[in-house]
Order: sequence, then structure tokens, then C-alpha cells
Amino acid sequence: MHNSFKIPALLTVLAAIIFSVLATFKIYREGKLPNILAKASKEESVLANTKTNSDLYRKTLRKFYVLDKDLKFNEPTESAYPIEIKANNALVLDLSEGEILFEKDLKERVPIASLVKIMTTIIALEHKDTEDEMTVSEKAGLTGENSMEITAGETYTLRELLYGLILHSGNDAAVAIAENTAESEENFVEWMNIKAGELGLSDTKFYDASGLNDNSYSTAYDLAKLTRYAMKNPDFKEVVKTLEYEILPTEKHKYIYLYNQTNLLRSYPGVEGVKTGFTEEAGLCLVTYVKYGDKELIGVVLGSSDRKYDMVLMLDYAFEKLGIKADHPLITVQ
Repeated sequence: MHNSFKIPALLTVLAAIIFSVLATFKIYREGKLPNILAKASKEESVLANTKTNSDLYRKTLRKFYVLDKDLKFNEPTESAYPIEIKANNALVLDLSEGEILFEKDLKERVPIASLVKIMTTIIALEHKDTEDEMTVSEKAGLTGENSMEITAGETYTLRELLYGLILHSGNDAAVAIAENTAESEENFVEWMNIKAGELGLSDTKFYDASGLNDNSYSTAYDLAKLTRYAMKNPDFKEVVKTLEYEILPTEKHKYIYLYNQTNLLRSYPGVEGVKTGFTEEAGLCLVTYVKYGDKELIGVVLGSSDRKYDMVLMLDYAFEKLGIKADHPLITVQ
């Protein structure tokens, strides 16, 4: 009786083995086994490359900044919009108090155009020295739209490329910086997203270093957090507030004159830059840092048809809430 139970069990095991052998033979005969092995090998390669790039990110990290942990981004208490702006999304943040003084759909994910370059600048500054030399590739030299007009084969310092990146919003500079910092733009973009995670930018993702790719997205809220972090870096602050910059000719590159395209840098009191952006998909975008008296504000405008008008209106309203009258000649009558 006992042995009679063993025989069926043994037959079941043998049948399973035979079935497995036949199935493997069928896969091999149909030519599927090499494909399966190739797929597995490719997946392992992708994982290995991802790990290697993350290691490179940490290995080359030269400096970073720690945000004040006691500073909170308080949610707005007013639901109605006290002023009418043209932008789809907006925010004014009082840095000293961590208080949102004005907002409009501050957590909606939207394309951000060249505001991507804020993160591009931070990654470059945290992984390279500003005097490091960078050679322009053919890909970088051919990258168009906004351009600082660098040419393949030329060599510039990171500092010079950063002025072209911010003042002229040079997409060619973005690619050159990315390739020379992280070995490829793809690696660099991964670093941008690693940094976004470290900063808690949960509604932000980057797909390129320039902002030409409208798949990159963020929110007014996340961009305020990113800019708050960026302004801790003295090199970043110096570049974004610069009105004009000359790159003198050398045997390695030509002469280039750059001027800052950031709205309000010359006209609104206390404005110290940061960045403009535009694509058809993103609309007119602007992030502005203002230091007026003992107050520091960050303004964000996304998806606008008149970013300068919106920013002036928002800043005036924010300062009025703080009991401050900003003295300027700009007209903001609605």
C-alpha cells in the first residue's frame, strides 16, 4: 500500500522533467533561446550602467548645500485670487518666513521650458570647478533655437559656458556642459533627477539639460524650492544677476558678447535675476529672486502670455501684504 503511493509520485516528477526538457528544446529549435538570453543580458547591462552612473554622480560631487530644516512652505490661507494674472500657474514665496504670499495652481505639473537650466547650472557647479575647461562636441555645436553660438572643437571654461547658458539661455551651452560634466547628456539628465529627488521635488522630472524637450515638467511650488536651494550657491547668484558678460578671444575660442534676457533685472527694485523660459507648449515662464530691505522673495510665473506684467503685479501685491511699497516706474494697472 505504501509503495503504491510512491509510484504515481515518481511518475509525476519524471513527467515534469521530460516536459521541461522538451519545452527548452522547442525554444532552442525555434531560435527563441538566444533572444531570451540577449534580453536578460541587456537588462543586466542597463542596471549595471544605471548603478555606474549613480556611483559617478556621488564620486564627482564636489559640494552641496543643506537647506534650513525649520523653514516650512506654509500652504496659502486664501483660496480666492486677490489679483488677476495671465499665467496659468504662479507663486510668490517669502523666504524669511517660508510663507506663500500668492499662489495660483501651484502644484499643477506643467512643462517649464528653459527653467530646466536652473537645475543644469546647479549640477554643473556641484560637480565641476568653474575654471574647468570643456570642449564643444559636434552635437553641442549644432544645438539650436536659443544659442550662445559656440562651435564644435572650441574649448571654454565652465564659467564662460554658464554665462552663455543663463544670460543667452544657450541650448548649445547646456549640451556642452552636460557632456563634459557627466560624460553624456543622458547621464547628466539622470543626475538632474537624482538631485530633484534629494531636494524633495516630488512633482518634477527632467528629460534634457536645455528645456527644449517639453516632456520635462515641474510645478510653481517645486521651482520655488529649487530656486531657494540654488540661491545658496554664490557662483549661481553671481551668474544670474549679471547684466552682460564678455568672453574674450583666445587660441581656443572666439569672442562672444552676452547680455541677460531676464525680465525686470534692470527695472524692478531688488531683482537679482534668475531665469526666463519659453516654448509653444510651456508658454512664457519666469522665475525671479528679489531682495528688498530685509525681505527675500521668489516669484514663479508659468504658462503666461505676459510674464513681466504678471511678475510685477504679483511682487507688488506680495510686498503690499508685507507692508512694503516697492518704488518703481512700472505700470501694472489691470
